[in-house]
Amino acid sequence: MSQSSAGASGKKFQVLNPPNQLKAKVGNGGVDEAAVKRMETAVQGLRGEFEEQAKAASVQLAAAAAELLREPNHIEKRQTVYMLAHELRGQGGTYGYPLITRFGDQLCRYLDAADFLDAKALVVVKAAADAIVVVINNGVAGDGGDIGRQLVAMLDKVVAQVKGEA
Repeated sequence: MSQSSAGASGKKFQVLNPPNQLKAKVGNGGVDEAAVKRMETAVQGLRGEFEEQAKAASVQLAAAAAELLREPNHIEKRQTVYMLAHELRGQGGTYGYPLITRFGDQLCRYLDAADFLDAKALVVVKAAADAIVVVINNGVAGDGGDIGRQLVAMLDKVVAQVKGEA
């Protein structure tokens, strides 16, 4: 498709509009509601499996965080806490537990940013790990209602205190 026009200088030019190859392949972009429903059903079917795995991972996270508290700058212990939190944060939101994702993300970001884990930093590690354990053990799905808001406020307050903002 093209158009011919005259520019300000009076010279003629032609605008070429190539065909949209992607649109031809994809179509009008309509969503296949049946496919979406099948995917949602599949995710819900896996939720119970995630909850079992998350409980086991939360036990491991609590133990790893306790070990890190004893040896704060032991790199392997720090990596273990990080990897457990990272795994949980990656799956939490998918299975209806966005608080796991939030707290896991806070813990991972905190560990990434801290070169050295002093006593104050360890308070954040423990609080974030404990928050994840509470969410998993109590099945605090979605935003968690009052419990969720209290956990978010608690962890945000601890982080602010450690950063000297509160």
